[in-house]
Amino acid sequence: MIPDRFAPVLAELRPIADRFEAAGHRLYLVGGTVRDLLINAGRDDFDLDLTTDARPADIKACISGWADAIWTQGERFGTIGAKLGERTYEITTFRAEMYTDDSRKPHVTYSDDIETDLARRDFTINAMALELTGGETPTLVDPHDGAADLLQRVLRTPLGPDISFSDDPLRMLRAARFVARFELTPTEALVGAVERMASRIEIVSAERIRDEFDKLMVTDHPSPGLWFLYDTGLSDRFLPELSAMRLEHDPIHRHKDVLTHTLAVVENVRPLHEQPEGCPDFDFRIVRLAA
Repeated sequence: MIPDRFAPVLAELRPIADRFEAAGHRLYLVGGTVRDLLINAGRDDFDLDLTTDARPADIKACISGWADAIWTQGERFGTIGAKLGERTYEITTFRAEMYTDDSRKPHVTYSDDIETDLARRDFTINAMALELTGGETPTLVDPHDGAADLLQRVLRTPLGPDISFSDDPLRMLRAARFVARFELTPTEALVGAVERMASRIEIVSAERIRDEFDKLMVTDHPSPGLWFLYDTGLSDRFLPELSAMRLEHDPIHRHKDVLTHTLAVVENVRPLHEQPEGCPDFDFRIVRLAA
């Protein structure tokens, strides 16, 4: 049974779902929106990610006349963007993708079923989908038990972690963000894979690493994710100063090392929603990076 809190999003998506169904295609809500709705995260400002068996040309045909704007910068990766009112949508053809040993960008191939598409996603908590076509009652598709992992606070990959991190090495850094944001415990297999494969992050562009690290730094409590980066050795590949601080003692504050003290300072830079009333607005991401 789909919780009542899904109702506003489902009502919003009904017109586009009807268009895809009329054209003989299937359409699913996927990704973080499904995850956040399941845990009742209380957000309504998210973009909506959809996936379909329709190819990009068919996606454009289905949303023509519905969207206020359509953009195609991601079309070669199977993604068509759209905007309706203030809401942004990304609609992507089912796909399977992987990086070659020295590539910074994925090689994309399309798939014909939702299960294959979900299997190639980063973590089980993001490998769930809600089918919007095929009947009045949406169906949750959860072949990798992501809902159970959310409940039990476990971070796992749908396929083996070596496969997942080989497909996109940035997922190793993204794991740190989910450890921090959702207070998840990574499996031993996941941790071991990051330790073995840390050097592979070097094929990822600096811009993608920066963007993902920024997302970690704006979680409410980033220190568990930062410790994950240090403990697995991943930070040595793009932020070696973390390990260097671990070797320096902090005699003034009586911490056994400067890293422990530094992460405590980072934690004390609280996000705006935790600041006292009347606190001036500030970019706490920048302040945390300064810390």
